[in-house]
Amino acid sequence: MKSILIIIDGTICDTRPRHHLINTPDFYQRERMLEDQAVLGSVKCLNELSKRYGIVYIGSKPDFPRLYTEEWLEKMGYPKGPIYLAESQNERVALVKEMDGKYDFIAGIGDRWDDNELYSEIGCLNVILQEYAGKWDAVVDRIDKYHRKWKIETNRIHLNGKVEGLARLCPLLLSKYGKQLWEAYISSVLEMVENSREKRREEDLASFAKYGFNPRDLRDAAKWDELLRGEDWENNSVYGIQDFELVEATKKRYIHKVTHCLYAELWKEHRKSDIGYQIHCRTDMAWWNHPAWNPEVRFEQPKTLMQGDDYCLFIQFLPNNQ
Repeated sequence: MKSILIIIDGTICDTRPRHHLINTPDFYQRERMLEDQAVLGSVKCLNELSKRYGIVYIGSKPDFPRLYTEEWLEKMGYPKGPIYLAESQNERVALVKEMDGKYDFIAGIGDRWDDNELYSEIGCLNVILQEYAGKWDAVVDRIDKYHRKWKIETNRIHLNGKVEGLARLCPLLLSKYGKQLWEAYISSVLEMVENSREKRREEDLASFAKYGFNPRDLRDAAKWDELLRGEDWENNSVYGIQDFELVEATKKRYIHKVTHCLYAELWKEHRKSDIGYQIHCRTDMAWWNHPAWNPEVRFEQPKTLMQGDDYCLFIQFLPNNQ
């Protein structure tokens, strides 16, 4: 899970009522700290973010009021998360360096220009809000857009490296094994699909039931596919590198197009689309024909971008006797 680093003082905690006590022992008195107010909108925003991200807090204060800080966060209704405290900027930078690798940060939220220094250490999105009055209503959308762009770029980089490596290796293997290489590859994919069928069937049917969908109705199958692509984008290795278009969805027939595919573009750049077809397209049959969620469904793929068509065409249907 990715995490978000949250500055406490000034960003989510309004400490101004006790500023007249700065540099006195009373500034960190428990009763005084518990009177601090939450910055408007911050509690709601962090609770929403905590549904998808881990929340990590860092504060500009000594370590001894840690328990009061934790008590205040709980009192205000903030999501739970580890708390790091340090008085000086140099100490906070050192803490952040220690965090790097322990947490996978996607963003940091603060209220001062020097908070940028912390976020630059961990290479994440910097969200700097106005001190004590940040506009929290726009934060979730900003982080979501950044995360999606990051995911697309990560997918592109990963796929680029994968195709480049295969484009170098596969011609060497073909020169040694000939077309038997692809038959062995297809057989291994089919074996893997069959070995995982029961587990996938259980998971897929549970997912259909979660949304109230019927696996015998291909209109619901089309909705299910779209929901999975939209909701599980963080774990989807093709998110942002393929464009889908629904063509038809009836009770017995579900057709969609892939109008853009980075797989096809990259293999064409290497002038080895025939290899790309064997690896990525020919194996679609293993997953889409007799799918785990309904073995009665059949599959056809008359067009693919990899073979020079204008789009890939995925057709799933139930035979007339079903």
